[in-house]
Amino acid sequence: MGDFVSIKLITFDVYSALLDVDNGLIGNLQEILSLPLIQAKRMAKLWRSKQLERACLSNSLGIGRTSFQECTRQSLVYVCELENVKIDSELSEKLVASWNSLPPWPEANDALQTIENSGYDLAILSNGDIEMLTAISKSFNVKFKFIFSSETVGFYKPHKSVYHLPQKIAGISPEQTIHIAGGANDVLGAGVAGLNCIWSNKNNDSLLDVRYPAMFEISDLSKLDRILKQVISKCP
Repeated sequence: MGDFVSIKLITFDVYSALLDVDNGLIGNLQEILSLPLIQAKRMAKLWRSKQLERACLSNSLGIGRTSFQECTRQSLVYVCELENVKIDSELSEKLVASWNSLPPWPEANDALQTIENSGYDLAILSNGDIEMLTAISKSFNVKFKFIFSSETVGFYKPHKSVYHLPQKIAGISPEQTIHIAGGANDVLGAGVAGLNCIWSNKNNDSLLDVRYPAMFEISDLSKLDRILKQVISKCP
């Protein structure tokens, strides 16, 4: 990325970097559909996978952005049909709404508070709809200065237009932004868009395209403050 300039904003992916989606979905599926643990685990994994697949299709179909809520709903129906689980509209809406209150990773709130106390402006940069992200933001102890949603540009990550929202809305250039990614495709999208990126790689995943690596890779958010100090120390 070359020499660093003064960092003005730190953006966070939500559904991988800040939220424990898998365990949240497993618990919700068990509670709302009365499923055994092994089935709930299987369905949670497939639900998340199909949700992201539907979002990618939205980027490719050329008929406008399907809302993230609708991607979530369609993928839930798909999984329930595959698993022969009967679900009515009331239970479906309850499960879709549960995405607005998924649990943060255990270390997330402390890590965010430490970073905010260090004087950084924080923002969400996510595929979620604006309404969903606004609800999710209340799960954290910090105030996010901006909520950047893919809804604004009509495409989903890793489309580079999503990563350019800080510049489009707040006038903050990619070079002045550090994005905290939670997934491999998020790392790729940030790199292609020119953002400095730190990868909270909880699943020990690898990149499909190694030409766009993160600046740093950490195992969880508790290590983020130390890494940010290293990054800032390199700024001219």
